[in-house]
Amino acid sequence: MRTRRLPALLLLAPFFAAACRPTPSPATPRAEIATLPKPPVVAVPPAAAPMPSPLVSVKTQARVPEGFVLDGDVAEWGSLVPPPPPRPSGPARGESTPPPSTSVMDAPSHVALVLSSAGVTLAAELEEGSKDAIWLGLGFAAPELPPIGYFQRGGGVMPLNCDTDMGGEPLPADVQKACHETLARHDAFTAGYEARFARFFRLDRGGLSVIGEDGKGRLVEGAKAAVKGGEGRLTIEATLPTSALPRASSAPIDSIRLFARAADAPRPPAPADEEWVWREIPEPVSYEPFANLRALAFQAPEPIGPVPMSYQPGDPLELEVIGYARGSDGTALEPTRQGLYSPISAIGDVEIGELFLRRPALAILRKGEIVDTLQTYGAPTGIVRRNKELHMFFYDQYTSTDIWAESADWRVISVKPSGEYTELLEGSVENGPWAKDVEEFHSTRFDRFGIRGTLWRQDAEGEAPRAVEITWRYDATTGMYRPSSRALRATKAKKAR
Repeated sequence: MRTRRLPALLLLAPFFAAACRPTPSPATPRAEIATLPKPPVVAVPPAAAPMPSPLVSVKTQARVPEGFVLDGDVAEWGSLVPPPPPRPSGPARGESTPPPSTSVMDAPSHVALVLSSAGVTLAAELEEGSKDAIWLGLGFAAPELPPIGYFQRGGGVMPLNCDTDMGGEPLPADVQKACHETLARHDAFTAGYEARFARFFRLDRGGLSVIGEDGKGRLVEGAKAAVKGGEGRLTIEATLPTSALPRASSAPIDSIRLFARAADAPRPPAPADEEWVWREIPEPVSYEPFANLRALAFQAPEPIGPVPMSYQPGDPLELEVIGYARGSDGTALEPTRQGLYSPISAIGDVEIGELFLRRPALAILRKGEIVDTLQTYGAPTGIVRRNKELHMFFYDQYTSTDIWAESADWRVISVKPSGEYTELLEGSVENGPWAKDVEEFHSTRFDRFGIRGTLWRQDAEGEAPRAVEITWRYDATTGMYRPSSRALRATKAKKAR
């Protein structure tokens, strides 16, 4: 057998490695490690308890619960917690979905209310920061007010400019001051007007009260309340009459704005618009009498500019209309009282009355139901029965600001027992414009009536004024009123019965 011999250097490698190994250092004596004392255990104070929440949720519902008894026990109402708000629609591309609001669900106190033709019925369950008292605000939308300024020829209002005149020149200091005072008065009027569309009530262990303009609380006439108190909890049931509600500017009422917070001050807060919440009325509410006519009035189109109207639900037949103050030339607003409807005559089972549809109108009703309506000049000048019909005579006269002349006109309407109406003026005749001496005339039985005065002429210098009399007479053959006209001999119109 053949034996392989390794090189000599490989055989001696272990001895070389041992010779090159460093000499180990002498053993280091072990140090004694002192034992450190244990740190004292410091007790961590408990987290501070959260402050009682002042939040109060509010919701509306269609009607009071079945078997409702005003006793302060809200059990029959079920849960007073409003449903969570709907999730927003899907976000646009590149936007994240915002989380749904939980503030309503987090509120420890809750109010549910029912708005009806009898007023408001509510239930409240109050805890935490609201367990002793809350402020409850009820409100409706206030209508937009017309702008103030200066009337322009042909209509419209020019806004106030307190700094410069029409040519851009600075106004005198006293004029500027007076202008700014006018604007300040308008701002104060607007704030006071809008405040009438909200009312604040206090709910506490004493029941329900309202804060008057003097800042003092007083009981609400006609209101009732029942309270049950427990440890850290208060439940209230209450009813409010329609006379306690704020003013409204829609008919029927289909929404209400609400505000509720813990009452931590003797007077109600002045919440910003975003602090109010709007709630739909599940079943829109109307107020009798003449709810159908009121709905028609508030749905009527505005004639030229805004005609703000409102009513107090406890007195629904009286409207308040905002217009330009007399003598202000458009620089101030004022309220006027206006009846919604007033019956003036009847034929058979048909009733005819004055109706305000943002302007004077006539309503024809049968057993309270609307047969028809028509625009008029206001209250009739006369009413007679003729040919088994009701003939109503309307005269209108006003100053046309386009040419600063007078316009005058008659209108005759016949109402039949069926409720149908017909216009009874026949033919046409030159009718104005007139000078300021124009006047109307009529016989006692209104079988003859008309207009007399001086015709207005632009640039009539050197031209003799022309006085005219227009007369309408009843024609028994046609049942209509036919016109005729004649020139008056005097240059100034005179009465000639």
